Amino acid sequence: MSSKEKPTLGGTRIKTRKRNIAAPLDPASFSDAIVQIYVDNGGDLELVAKSIESSDLNFSRYGDTFFEVVFVGGRTQPGTIKPEEEGDRHPYSVLDCAAQREAILPSVLYIQKTLRRRPFLIKNLENVMRKFLQSLEFFEENERKKLAIFTALAFSQKLSGLPPETVFQPLLKDNLVAKGIVLSFITEFFKGYLKENSLDDLIGLLKKGKMEDNLLDFFPSAKRSSEALSEHFTRFD
Repeated sequence: MSSKEKPTLGGTRIKTRKRNIAAPLDPASFSDAIVQIYVDNGGDLELVAKSIESSDLNFSRYGDTFFEVVFVGGRTQPGTIKPEEEGDRHPYSVLDCAAQREAILPSVLYIQKTLRRRPFLIKNLENVMRKFLQSLEFFEENERKKLAIFTALAFSQKLSGLPPETVFQPLLKDNLVAKGIVLSFITEFFKGYLKENSLDDLIGLLKKGKMEDNLLDFFPSAKRSSEALSEHFTRFD
C-alpha cells in the first residue's frame, strides 16, 4: 500500500470523522457562548430556550457551568460562588431578577423546558443548587430570598426530578444554622411554597426530604424548642 493511500477495510474507504470546530471545548468558552445567547436575545427566555435547543454546545460536559450562568450570569470560580475575574457575564440571571414570584417564575419554566429536552442536566442542577445552598452566607440577604423563592417555585412547578433532599440536606451546616441563615431561608421557602400549595403538600415534601420530624434542626441551638417552632411559623403572613 502506498504511504499516501488512506487505509481501507473490506474495500471500503475509512472516512475520518470531522470535528465541529464551532463547539467550545473548555468551560470558559462554553460559558461565554451561553452568555452570548442571553445577550443576543435580550434576556427573552423563550428565545434563549429556542437558541439553546438548536445549539450544538456540549451540555453533557459543561452542565454545571450552564446552571452557573443561569443563576448568577456567568461562570464561578471552582468550589466557590465568586465570579471568575475573566469571562463574559449577562444581566438576566435568577439573582438579577426582583425578589418576587412573578419575576423569578419565568426562569423556573425556562429550566423546566431545558430539562425536558436534556433530562440528564438534572444532576447538574442538583450540583449547583447544593453548592449555592451550602454557601448561603456568602450571598446578600436579598439574594438568599431570591434563591428561596426560586426553590419554592421549583417544587411548586414540579421541576423535573429535583429531589427534596437536594435542598434540605445541604442546609444543615452548623455555621449556617447557628447564624440563623438557614431559618431565614427556610421561612422564605415555606412562605413561597404555601402560596400555591397546601400544608399537606408541604408536609409531604418534607417527608420526601426526610425532614418532617426534624424541623428544629433548622433552628439555632438556643431556639430549639416546640414553643419556638410554633411561635415562629405562626407568624406567617
